[in-house]
Amino acid sequence: MVTSILVLVVSTALFFFYLQTICEKALRYEFSRPYFKEVTRAVHLEHPQLRDALASEGLVDYASACLALKCDFITLEYLLKNGDRAHRHLSRREKILVAYFRVLLYSLPVRHALNLHEKQAMLKLASILQSLANSVGEKLSIEPIEAAQAEVNS
Repeated sequence: MVTSILVLVVSTALFFFYLQTICEKALRYEFSRPYFKEVTRAVHLEHPQLRDALASEGLVDYASACLALKCDFITLEYLLKNGDRAHRHLSRREKILVAYFRVLLYSLPVRHALNLHEKQAMLKLASILQSLANSVGEKLSIEPIEAAQAEVNS
């Protein structure tokens, strides 16, 4: 009985470790240029200011930070799904990042209540949002180039 519980605990821990490794690999994806600055300016996202406030050791209101992260996520997810009419589905990398964001966001109240690395989780959420903003920018910047090439070819 004890060995089966031990096997279950170790297997679960290895599963979450593997899942986090995949998510970290998805976050390290290199874009051809930093699209997130343009997207952040155009859509008025708040996660860069939140990231700067957290990095500068400033006090951040937990409730407003969670709301800002959630609103930015909803906006970016909508743009990812509906920004490019030709490709309305998310790539595998984007799906992984969306799932990782949701897991971290839903674990944030527990981290806040227990005071367990809340700041690092918020910084990780901001970096996921930056990567998703890069994906939005990359998708939307390719569309005009392809349209221009189609006009030249016809």
